[in-house]
Amino acid sequence: MVTTRAFVGIDAGTTGCTVMIFDERGRSLGHGYKEYPCIAPHPGWSEQDLDAVWQGICEACSQATSAANLPAEAYKSVGLSSQRGTIAMLDEDKQPLCNSYVWNCTRAIDYQAKFEAEISPVEHQKLTGMQLSPLWTAAKIAWFRDNQPALFEKTHWFANGQEYFLYKLGAEEWVTDPASLTLNGMMDIANLDWSDKILTMCGITRDKLPPVGVPSGVAGSLSKQAAALTGLPEGITLCRGAGDQQCAAIGAGVIKQGMAEFTVGTSGVMVGHLDSLDRIKGNNLWWGGHGVPGAWDIEGAAFSLGACLKWWRDNMGRREIEAGNALGRSPFALMVDGASASPPGAKGLLFHSFLSSQVTPYYDAASRGGFLGIGLYHTRHDMIRALLEGCANEMRMVVDAFQSDIEGGISELRLTGGGTKSAGFVQIMTDIIGMPTRVTTERECTVLGAAILGAFGSGAFSTIDEAVDQMVEVEAEFIPSQRLSELYGEQHEIWRGMYEAIAAGGQYQKLADFSAKYF
Repeated sequence: MVTTRAFVGIDAGTTGCTVMIFDERGRSLGHGYKEYPCIAPHPGWSEQDLDAVWQGICEACSQATSAANLPAEAYKSVGLSSQRGTIAMLDEDKQPLCNSYVWNCTRAIDYQAKFEAEISPVEHQKLTGMQLSPLWTAAKIAWFRDNQPALFEKTHWFANGQEYFLYKLGAEEWVTDPASLTLNGMMDIANLDWSDKILTMCGITRDKLPPVGVPSGVAGSLSKQAAALTGLPEGITLCRGAGDQQCAAIGAGVIKQGMAEFTVGTSGVMVGHLDSLDRIKGNNLWWGGHGVPGAWDIEGAAFSLGACLKWWRDNMGRREIEAGNALGRSPFALMVDGASASPPGAKGLLFHSFLSSQVTPYYDAASRGGFLGIGLYHTRHDMIRALLEGCANEMRMVVDAFQSDIEGGISELRLTGGGTKSAGFVQIMTDIIGMPTRVTTERECTVLGAAILGAFGSGAFSTIDEAVDQMVEVEAEFIPSQRLSELYGEQHEIWRGMYEAIAAGGQYQKLADFSAKYF
């Protein structure tokens, strides 16, 4: 008799797919991961081959099921987490017509002004919950309409990864959910549904979009074909999960007012729970549907946190890669070790982490990163420490926005994602943010949250609260260093002030224009 109940979480992320299989206590039974690329045909553009992502999902599932080695009857559900703001253009048969446009793609930067001619930024945020920005899906659809008119006319469906990959897995129901639509900038936030006004600005109608359902809703069952490709048993219940960050919030246990989590992945996104939109008292953040059905979340972001570390590894990290291969350790862990050889403050060296633009609180799509204040006396270790501290300083800007823009602020902050696997990096984040943080036992909160939503949706738990109570556990708490409080406070003022000075001088925009002209 099989006593283990297994719940599958799939996180089809930006740079790779993670699949994990959990038991009813949130313990990992099997893990799989497959990396896939983003494509940059022009500076600032970001695309993805949907077939490559699908192959990544299948391979990661196969790895996880092989590792778990469970009988078919143990599996109860699949929950899916996917990128938000990444849009797929599909034909009538739901086949891709071109690469998807990834959430961090800046091809539509000129549509800020075009949209402002039709709706004011204040009205846009009141309607959608989002700042008016060319980074959201709405602007990219308008760009697609104007720059790829032949493909636009052939497009029968504009879909997010959530519904497209559930369809590939065998889902009979073609439905999205509010938590997967946050970075689309196309929702009527009060009603958690599509906004007809924004759709008109994009040049599309509702019949080009899947209807909006609820997170955790049952979408169907795994097909025979998908079972053969993934190793999962045919007929297992498929449930809508949520957007990746809402899944991360649920996987971190953020389901009550005053709680928030900051996912340190390829991007960094902070998510807080909202019982009511009436608690919002500022406009530095954005808000959308939570993974908890009927609730809202509030968010801010730093789009390149983990991407900065990956950029260093790929371009500067040969030493860490070779040492990691020899020692059986991650190059990222060795980067953090190397940073400890540099003093806090990195001898005055700063790093701006805006490799894919600055998001919260300035929403500056033209901004870019860089090392500032480098001198002949700086070493490689100083550069790595400055990079880590730069990422933490951008996180602090986001946390400060939460404290100022939500009635009651944030009383508990949890850190999640791959970037929190290093205690040294978590301590740097905590010291610079300046408030206690907690990390969960399972760091891969996004995929755990997807599994929790699948477990709840399939009926294994009666409420989200019950599922979180059973499957989420806090492992450790980090306290900010009082000794470093003054140093990091002064550093942050300089770090932020240098960004503001460059932006106010128009130099980021001039550089963006230069890059567009020549590259």
